[in-house]
Amino acid sequence: MYKKPIGQIDVYSFVTPFGGVLDNNNRWVKFASCIPWDEIEDVYATKFSKFGPPAKPLRMVLGTYILKREYGFTDNQILHELNENPYLQYFIGLDAFTLKVPVSATLLRSFIKRFSVEDAEKIDEMILGCRKVLL
Repeated sequence: MYKKPIGQIDVYSFVTPFGGVLDNNNRWVKFASCIPWDEIEDVYATKFSKFGPPAKPLRMVLGTYILKREYGFTDNQILHELNENPYLQYFIGLDAFTLKVPVSATLLRSFIKRFSVEDAEKIDEMILGCRKVLL
């Protein structure tokens, strides 16, 4: 089952562990604002049945998948990195810094299998378009 979250978080709403705000010019903040999360989420939501426990939000799992690919990390390495970096936690849609992100290596491995080859190619094109704008 998939329940669409209400809106995407903005950079000024993220609660940091040090009481400040995130830098709006950070590359991950800019990249997050460029990705059409809602458009991709519409495709993602169709991949689930109407029954069962709710799935993790698209931004959380796709964001983690993007970071994993960007850094060239293993599933476990990106999870360690996420647990230490508030910018990466913002990128995956968390609204506050946490010491343990709610994503697992198993979830990452099963995530991409939900999409058809065509869907995955469209998503890659959207993300690549954002990368070109930001770099």
